[in-house]
Amino acid sequence: MIKKGRGISAVMHPTGFKGGGDPDQCIIKIKPDGTLDVIIGAVDYGQGAKTVIRQIAAEALDMPLEKINLINKGTDVTPFCTDTAASRVTFICGNAVIAAANDLKEKAVAFAADLLSVPTDDLEIEGGKIFKKNDPSVATDFTTIGLASNWGGAFVIGTGSYIASPPQPTDLETGACEFAAAMAYAVCIVDVEVDTETGYVDITDIIQAYEIGTCINPLLAEGQIDGGTMMGVGMAMSEDLYPEYPSIDMSIDNFTDYIIPTSADLPNLKTEIIAMSDRNGPFGAKGFGEMSSNPQPPAIVNAIYDAVGVRINALPVTPEKILSGIEALGQ
Repeated sequence: MIKKGRGISAVMHPTGFKGGGDPDQCIIKIKPDGTLDVIIGAVDYGQGAKTVIRQIAAEALDMPLEKINLINKGTDVTPFCTDTAASRVTFICGNAVIAAANDLKEKAVAFAADLLSVPTDDLEIEGGKIFKKNDPSVATDFTTIGLASNWGGAFVIGTGSYIASPPQPTDLETGACEFAAAMAYAVCIVDVEVDTETGYVDITDIIQAYEIGTCINPLLAEGQIDGGTMMGVGMAMSEDLYPEYPSIDMSIDNFTDYIIPTSADLPNLKTEIIAMSDRNGPFGAKGFGEMSSNPQPPAIVNAIYDAVGVRINALPVTPEKILSGIEALGQ
């Protein structure tokens, strides 16, 4: 018999290190052709950091994205980054980029003041151009500044750093701490069909909503959620590093035996991204990467419980666990 069930879960996830104390730094320099090198230490291992950081820099500098080049090729030559972890790069590194952009603009205006023989207070900067407030015809741009500064022996460079909070004390017994740079939220609804004869679970639909502050790149965010969703499905239904039966000797030691979901396991997905600007995030953004795989497992086991009354307390869910639970209930 096929029984249907629906489960729901709600989760929250902090941005950055819990307890604070995880700063980042950034350097931005003008090249002779007027393009800008944004130099950071954060790593992009698929979450889209290179694109998002370039977008933040472009917005902060009011420059076209194609003018922004990102460099993060090695910690020997890049400024300090605490870590690419804890869903922190967009928020922490992004704020460091904004600080460096503001510093660069201030120094570019100071250089342009000498170039144009105009006091800095009489100059404005917009769209990569620096011009006299009451006479926009008196102007220069980043290309001219790049040529004039580099070939003139100057070095117009912006530096910035950001830390959301110094390290905060943590209760060694409970792990409680009073700080998170920001908090993102998600809710997940899962529909399942459970075969009471075989214990097989078919996840038919997953409906989710994520509140992640300002969504800087919706396409990347949706991709992160889609990938995280399938990771959550895998954790819930098939992935098992240390099976308890028959012994620890049966633990997985290769990817052939470590079963992850494939496209054949993809349920109907519907995701909404809720934009609620965070006052401390770069242009209102929060971090959320890890959270994308958090809400599915509890929603799945809740849906199974709704369908057949079996409460699974240890992942992954297997047909054997479901059938044993059904038998224990006398169904």
